[in-house]
Amino acid sequence: MSINRMVYTGTSYFGEGARKEIGTEIRKRHFQKAFLITDHDLIRCGIAEKIEAVLEENGTPWETDAEVKPNPTIENVLYGLEQYEKSGCDFIIAVGGGSVIDTAKAVAVIANNPENRDVVSLEGMDKSRYPAVPIIAVPTTAGTGSETTMDYVITNTAEKRKMACMDSKVVPAAAILDTEIMASLPLKLTAATAMDALTHAVESYLSRGAFSFSEMLSLKAVSLISRNLPGVLENPGDLEGRKELAVAQYLAGMSFTNVGLGIVHSMAHPLSAFYDVPHGVANALILPWVVDFNGKACGEKMKELAAAFDPDFDRKQDPEAATACCVSRIRAFNQKAGLPEKLAEIGVKREDFDALAQSAYTDASTPDNPVEVSPEILKSLYEKMYE
Repeated sequence: MSINRMVYTGTSYFGEGARKEIGTEIRKRHFQKAFLITDHDLIRCGIAEKIEAVLEENGTPWETDAEVKPNPTIENVLYGLEQYEKSGCDFIIAVGGGSVIDTAKAVAVIANNPENRDVVSLEGMDKSRYPAVPIIAVPTTAGTGSETTMDYVITNTAEKRKMACMDSKVVPAAAILDTEIMASLPLKLTAATAMDALTHAVESYLSRGAFSFSEMLSLKAVSLISRNLPGVLENPGDLEGRKELAVAQYLAGMSFTNVGLGIVHSMAHPLSAFYDVPHGVANALILPWVVDFNGKACGEKMKELAAAFDPDFDRKQDPEAATACCVSRIRAFNQKAGLPEKLAEIGVKREDFDALAQSAYTDASTPDNPVEVSPEILKSLYEKMYE
């Protein structure tokens, strides 16, 4: 009999103005000084200032690292670590998307595990010995689910690849999903990150490791995104819709961090490492092709997935019709959001296909895919989605 593990954030807050609860968590946990990790864009648009206002109201001093870049690198992590070590802080607040929260996780774990200072040694599962510095995660996007996962991804620029790190000790102590903050982000970013959450939900549902609890979370996430994303794209100020997208990313995060993903992520990671393509954009482009590829092997599960996308889907139809329904819905979302649908649109070069396929084949997400693949199969998928 198999044993299934579920690990996720212990305390989370959802809704407009939820950032005020940061003070509650600081007082409850007796934190003294915050190390705020964010990026320059979030400082320029005033989002970081909203968090600083909460700290000031609470009488909590802080220091800031705003040097995080998209697809964070080992160098980004080491810079943040050096700043943290000089700061005298005892906890971290990560304000941003997946790149910021991933950087915060790496800084937090190395700060208490100096033997992992090379960063490379964190790749894989549970490579640290001691608990990480506590993190309060404040996601600004409804996409990655990083606020509730034990996963983080750091780019190894020297080797042109993303390192998938998974460690139950880095799950944030608390998550603050403030829909007012999320509503201030550009619509294109909202769309790309929502498609990232959808990818997490779909892949975790079809993953080899999926079981009844994770499947329930995944299907609910698909349903929430399918119902709310079109409305948010038409009305970016729809805070209730954004709250539902935030809940969806959280549910999908709870699922995938425990049961794994698949080759959408395997194929997306090298696109970010080679071409610096935003992760959500890469996932959105690849997802319909891989769902079509995997659908033939997933049988009856595709009917439940189609019903999550479309409540009117007739489950009496065959799995092929269910797969077609899912693919059609995903492509419609991408088109409505104006996201790229072919690799040629994002600057991918055909001569890199062999290297991309090999990198995807060795990615940590590949073994969880419901269909076994080879580098040749992955290359053929890249070729199909080229132009």
